[in-house]
Amino acid sequence: MIKIYSYLAIITTVLIFTSCSDSSSGPGDLGLDEGKGAVTVTGAINAEYEGEAWYVIDRGESSTVFQIFVSDVEFSIDPNANDEISFVLQFRQDSGSESFSISTGNFDVGENATFFGIFADVSILEERGDGYETLGNTGGSINITSQSSGLVDAEFEFTATNPENGGNVNVSGALRATCLGAGFGNPNC
Repeated sequence: MIKIYSYLAIITTVLIFTSCSDSSSGPGDLGLDEGKGAVTVTGAINAEYEGEAWYVIDRGESSTVFQIFVSDVEFSIDPNANDEISFVLQFRQDSGSESFSISTGNFDVGENATFFGIFADVSILEERGDGYETLGNTGGSINITSQSSGLVDAEFEFTATNPENGGNVNVSGALRATCLGAGFGNPNC
């Protein structure tokens, strides 16, 4: 009888701890590894993508361009390798000045907004591609939830149109982008 009570006590304890565990994400915790992104696309294309996520800051003489990418690109130095990309997601911000710093917050994505959004379903080997941009009345938002030490966390959702055929896609997801060149002493990271 004591074994049964001991067994029930163990089961009850396990159930209490597993049912009371905090499964919610903390601030900036998107459930992704550093340098990864997850993208869901619906509309003219219905697919889910996962890939590498990175950002670059290009400082020019009169402006600074901040770009965030998510792609499944796998490049090889072997000239005979079949380098293939199936998708690219890009957010682009042109600050219009040399001074620029990455800010957290919710930003508009659109043709004349803080960020311009681009999604492309691409395959180099199959020579096909469908590009979608935040033009006209399309757009949405990107919420940069945290940024520090060469890492940018963000969640996003926007609608984009294909300028050639007029089809629309809804793009949503999350990313934990690392600074491209951080390990090589890039001063912009």
